[in-house]
Amino acid sequence: MQYDILIIGACTAGLYFAKRMAEQGYRVLVVDRDKQENLGKRLEIFHMDLGEMERYGAPAPEEGNDFVHSFKFSASRSALGRWEKYHEHTVYVMKLPAYIQRLVRWAGEYGAAFQFETAFEDLLIEGDKVVGAKLRQAQKSIEVRAKLVADCSGIGAVARTKLPQGCVCENFSLEDSDKFYVTVNYVSFLKPEKVHIRHTISWPYYKVWIAPRETQQGAIVGVGANMSYEYGERCLQKFLENVRIPDYRVDRVERGAVPYHRPPYSFVADGFAALGDSACLTKPSNGEGVTAAWYLVDIAAEEIGAAMSGGEAPTAEAMWGANVRYQRTQGAAFAELLATMTGAVDCTPEENDYEFKHNLIFKSNLLNRKVDKQQEKKDLIRGLVKGVMKGKMRPRTIKKLLHYSSIASKIKHHYLEFPADIHGYSEWKEQADALWASAGSMADVVYDKEYYLNDCGK
Repeated sequence: MQYDILIIGACTAGLYFAKRMAEQGYRVLVVDRDKQENLGKRLEIFHMDLGEMERYGAPAPEEGNDFVHSFKFSASRSALGRWEKYHEHTVYVMKLPAYIQRLVRWAGEYGAAFQFETAFEDLLIEGDKVVGAKLRQAQKSIEVRAKLVADCSGIGAVARTKLPQGCVCENFSLEDSDKFYVTVNYVSFLKPEKVHIRHTISWPYYKVWIAPRETQQGAIVGVGANMSYEYGERCLQKFLENVRIPDYRVDRVERGAVPYHRPPYSFVADGFAALGDSACLTKPSNGEGVTAAWYLVDIAAEEIGAAMSGGEAPTAEAMWGANVRYQRTQGAAFAELLATMTGAVDCTPEENDYEFKHNLIFKSNLLNRKVDKQQEKKDLIRGLVKGVMKGKMRPRTIKKLLHYSSIASKIKHHYLEFPADIHGYSEWKEQADALWASAGSMADVVYDKEYYLNDCGK
């Protein structure tokens, strides 16, 4: 079989990319190892920002189908639960399996073809170019040739990890320290008449959040942490010891992992693209990956479409604009945040509480709020100094915050200077590797010096 585009994985990134390429007139085949009716069943409820859905032209949810309800702002609270910051945005609470089926139909309306219960086995490579993939249907192995193979398979990145060593798109696999293991508890409150969760509330220090679910008498209580589900559950218990929430019973539990690792420096290779979780595209602040991935998909669809407009298979050089446009925008912003988050949680609960109270690092993100970066930096330094003088923050915490802040700033500016063509890539990559080595990771905060949630420093 011969197609223009072969997409591995029929979830949100793969389906949106299928729609974007099919509407340009390319022959698109999407394959997935699951049955169609099982798509998206790893998670029942998810949230999407209305503004971002409208930006990408995604189908709006429908009453009686995939729509649960909506809310107009979310909040984050300090480690001791005494201070709160707000983020204004309209968010839909939706059913993921039902919405995935709508995306399948959406892509199909533009001409995308599908083969379910079809597993990826290996890439077909001729010379240095990807020319298709070997797939398995039941007991039969088949080959599908394509001008471009897009890995949208999820956190396992089954196709990207099969790329040859030294390829311009890296083939690294994620370790336990590179993932957030997420446990989602669907709960019912024991006294539902006294509580109603109307919007998402998060506690970044513990990586815990509470969100609306399909019933007003309950909520979602979630936690995500590096290394293991077991460690995440310890984080949740630590949270419950420090923050009072209404008593509840657990109705059911869902688990899944999301990437918490910097994306590949290049998302493309000759005849190949990595998108979605396969490219580690999640928001560092909360692990949400749908619209974070769609930002790159939108760019990639334009660049790849242009590169293939003459009928030829696209080279990495012809698609390089996808890297440049992403890394200099969302890529730079996410890289800075990823490097900053480690310092933001490397403190005691009391220090985190002080940071919230005095708007240090954690701030309300209101729609009418004007941001003065220079003033924010001055306020941060002034607030940290006052914290030490008043005995609210330790010098070691200040030192680490300033270290992470400095590294994060350097990483951001390095990404803003991502090379305009492939010929400057090797030098840029070498410098980026050195910066990330200095940045460390969230897993360092968890297990460095064998302390649990930073208690050893108290």
